Amino acid sequence: MSSLSCDIVTPEAKLMSEDFYMVIVPGVEGEMGFLQGHAPLVSALADGTVRLHKQAGDKERVIALQGGYVEVTGEKVIILADRACPVEEIDVEAVRAEREEMLRQLEALSADDAGRPTLEGALAWCDVRLKAVA
Repeated sequence: MSSLSCDIVTPEAKLMSEDFYMVIVPGVEGEMGFLQGHAPLVSALADGTVRLHKQAGDKERVIALQGGYVEVTGEKVIILADRACPVEEIDVEAVRAEREEMLRQLEALSADDAGRPTLEGALAWCDVRLKAVA
């Protein structure tokens, strides 16, 4: 079965570089799936999950991600994500505690506080991870 290479990169590190049969990403207008030979494409990504298949019909590997871009050639998918984490590494209780802390901090800020967008982004990342494991 033919495959394509998939790299997932965040500002902190390269999360993975492996070959897959199919890569499915959360596009801003809906999910997009890629197989070897796909037409070249560059697109923005929505918050959500990347689903990766080694073979047709196999169990998928799931990566939670927040924002970014995808570039596709016929042989490679490059995902440049703001944040990404394999679902199996998500500690649900820790994320829930982090989310509660973010909510407490947001309640203490005024609507025009300079720190608000950073906290809102962190809260959104908590929500992405919790949804990915649900």
